[in-house]
Order: sequence, then C-alpha cells, then structure tokens
Amino acid sequence: MTASKASFDAHVDSNYPADTSVVLRYRQAFTFGETEEHDARFKEALKKTSIREGARIVSLMRYRGVDIFALDESSLMHTRTLKAIDGCVTTAKCLMAGLQRVALETGGNTGSALTAYGTRAGLETFCFMPDENLVLLNSQVFKSPKAHLISVEDPDLVKRVVRLFEKSYGLKRIPETTWRYEASRFRGMTILEHMRQHGRFTWIAQTISAAFGPIGIYWAFRKFGKGLGAPPRFLGVQQEANCPMYRSWKSRRRTLRPTKLHSTSQLLTKVMYDVKPHTYGTYKDLLDVLDHTHGTLSTINHAEFNALLERRFDGQSILDVLGEHGIPIREPIVEKTGLIALAGVFKAIDDGAVCKGSRLLWCLTSGISDADGLAQPEYRIRSLRGMLNEFGARVALTPRR
Repeated sequence: MTASKASFDAHVDSNYPADTSVVLRYRQAFTFGETEEHDARFKEALKKTSIREGARIVSLMRYRGVDIFALDESSLMHTRTLKAIDGCVTTAKCLMAGLQRVALETGGNTGSALTAYGTRAGLETFCFMPDENLVLLNSQVFKSPKAHLISVEDPDLVKRVVRLFEKSYGLKRIPETTWRYEASRFRGMTILEHMRQHGRFTWIAQTISAAFGPIGIYWAFRKFGKGLGAPPRFLGVQQEANCPMYRSWKSRRRTLRPTKLHSTSQLLTKVMYDVKPHTYGTYKDLLDVLDHTHGTLSTINHAEFNALLERRFDGQSILDVLGEHGIPIREPIVEKTGLIALAGVFKAIDDGAVCKGSRLLWCLTSGISDADGLAQPEYRIRSLRGMLNEFGARVALTPRR
C-alpha cells in the first residue's frame, strides 16, 4: 500500500488543489501524444487553457445504513458542470492541432464549456443545439464575436446538421471520443486520491448518456488503483424517456438501437437529448465497465424524480441538505442531470441493490445553473434544405467545391 501510494503521489502536482483544477493537479499522471516533446507541449497547453475545473468530495448523509458521499463537480467548475474539464482538454487539443475554427453539437452543457474555453483561447466556435434547449444557456458565454450559436428546431436533425456543416466547410468537429475519455480520467484521479486518504467506496453512481464519464474514471482506476482492492461497483442511471443504453443492456444486446425524439420537452434533462449514442462507439466500453465492476444500470422517470424532491431527511428536503454542504441548487431546477443519479441512488438502496454498510459516491455532474434564458441563436435551422448557402453567407464561410 505504501509503495502504491508513493507511486500515486508522484503523479500529483500539489501546487494545484483539486478544488481549483483537477486537470492541473493530475496532468502529470497521463501521457499525451506519441513523443515526450508532444506530451510536454500539451501539458503546457493545459496550463494556458485551464480556468477553473474544481471538484471536491463531501460526506452527504447516511440513508438506511448506506453512507452517501457527493463528488461535487458543479459548484467549483467554471461553467458549473463537469464539462468544464472537457472544455479545458479539448481546447488544448485544438491549440496543439493549430485549429482556428471548430464545430460542435450539444444539449447545452458541453457547448457552453467548449465555447467558453475555446473563445477565450482565440478559437471561433460554431455551436449547434436543439432550439428548445436555449433556455439552459448563460447568454454571457456566447457574447464573444467568435462564438456562433445555431439552434435546430428538430433535435433529431442536430447530428445531421453538424456533419453536413463539417463536410461542407471543412471545419473540425469536436470533441473526439478519445478526448472525452481523457477528460474523464482526471475525475478518476480525484476519486482515487480521496479513497487513498479516506477509504474505498463500494459504489460510484452517475447519470449517463454516452457514458464517457465512467469509462474514463475506471481507466484511471485500472492504471492507478493498485492496493485499493476491488474497484467500486458502477451504478449508471438514465432518464426513462431516453435510455438506449439501459434498454440494450437489460435485453443483453451487444449493440444499441436509436430512438426518435422530435421534442426535448418530454425529457427530465434536456441536455441528454441524444437518442443515437451508438455513434460514439462507447457502448462496448460501458459493458466492459459493468462486467468488470459487477455494476448495474437503472432508470428514473418524472414521478420518481419528483418524489426525490418531496422526500424529507430529518425534516429537510434534499435541496436543503445539499445547501448545507455548499451546493446551492434552487427551484425551479434548470439542470437536473446530476440529481437524476441521486434519485437513482435512493431507488437502488430502497430496492436492496445497494446494501447496508455500503459507501456510495454520487457524482453531481451538474446542478447549479447560471442560465439566464437570454441566449439568442445567430441562426435558426428549420430544415436541411438551403441551410448551407444561407447560413454560410451569414458567417462568411465558403462551402467546399
């Protein structure tokens, strides 16, 4: 254990507290690129792109004999979600590649982070998202003249629109799947350092869509978790209205089946609007995590989520409990993604899936919101027909011939 701890500590930069930037604190743990020179340059780029990617773990409560901890990845993040880590890592990747203009799709959180970090570093960003999700944004993030916000009326068209845009104008679509994995590895290091100091967790719970998070977290566990025993079991939670991962896993299928979604209004969390997560190729890696950790998946519907808000814990609501721990989530709740996982935690405990005596870490990937409802798209896409010429003229782009 001592040797393993010393090896782990050698990869921690104590000049940077985790509540300031997990990226800078743990950047020495990973190798980026094929050469030492590239690796060193990239780590310097991370120093330039970092703003604040803070995280902390707090003891939340004991419920039916289960000790519940919270990995707060909301209150100390620059854009109030774990996607700030993606923003930092992705922007560094773009700078290393010499990119100047990039395209991206989002439900809200990823686009906010990539735009905030990208435009600060001088990138011109073209952010495509469902029109109904504009209310989730902080308009100040998109005030830069380099930030182009484009809404798409039909959420089913967002992926097609971005791909067509990328192909037509030759812009790089970001982030790549491997970049998202790398971003999540920093989260794994945060958890590992806490476990080395305070004891291992039995479970880790997170709301998932494409599942980049747990895949990156458990990669870090496999590399740096020696001496800690079996890895924590993984509890992945999806919203019932859009749960292709859960349905495929429950049916023991090795592939995903996309669903249709013409409006995000039916969703518990609008940011997880993607009905085609198979396009990222992450499902097999998620199955590996579930097999390796003896994990499980679950779903939460509107009634179950509302029941969480109505619960009382020694007379307090769950929002009161969080507020006492410095996590001020206020109603009406704009960003529900993180709380969906917490509803899944209580459901799993009540059902007996998580047993008395367990130590469970709940990942609050988002919750605190800076949304002001004032974000206006530079362009609104109603159909693919004629989209390119009209939009390209507005932003001075020339289609490829």
